[in-house]
Amino acid sequence: MSEREIIQERLQEKQRMINAGRQMTKLFILTSSLIFITLLLVWFLQKLPELIIPTVYEVGTWFILVSSALIVIGQLKIKEDEIEKAFRFTGLGLLFGLLFAVLQVIGWQELLNANLSFRNILFPFSLIHFIHVSVGLILLISVFRKIREYRVHSKSRQFAYNVFMFWHFLGGVWLLFIFLG
Repeated sequence: MSEREIIQERLQEKQRMINAGRQMTKLFILTSSLIFITLLLVWFLQKLPELIIPTVYEVGTWFILVSSALIVIGQLKIKEDEIEKAFRFTGLGLLFGLLFAVLQVIGWQELLNANLSFRNILFPFSLIHFIHVSVGLILLISVFRKIREYRVHSKSRQFAYNVFMFWHFLGGVWLLFIFLG
């Protein structure tokens, strides 16, 4: 095998790995969507009275929106190879994500004190969302570290973009939850 063929083979392998990561992210989002859709169907089929979303969850919505906005800015900075700015914006997005997770847990007390119908629908939804948010935060921490180590940049950003896509998906699910409530 010539040197050119070896290089070509490595580039093709790298592209296959990028495509596989993208597909895994989409598959994870799809399976997570199915879980949340199932919970929403149960919610609608139960014909419950109007649900009252805990106030702390409404406040948390702003935190997840700010987190996603900061991460979008971080994505743009990665694309522009402004790594220090990407590090700061991703770090701030991570911080707001952590605060969102804390507010979600605080809301559990209000949910557990609510009537049985509310608790049976909202608490499992919130718990499953929190598990996904925890995974998202772990992945964001990983991206944050990789940015700091200059392993994420305009030429190597696919892992970060997959994590960011998952994070935005979680924010979208949360907004759906809040607006349907």
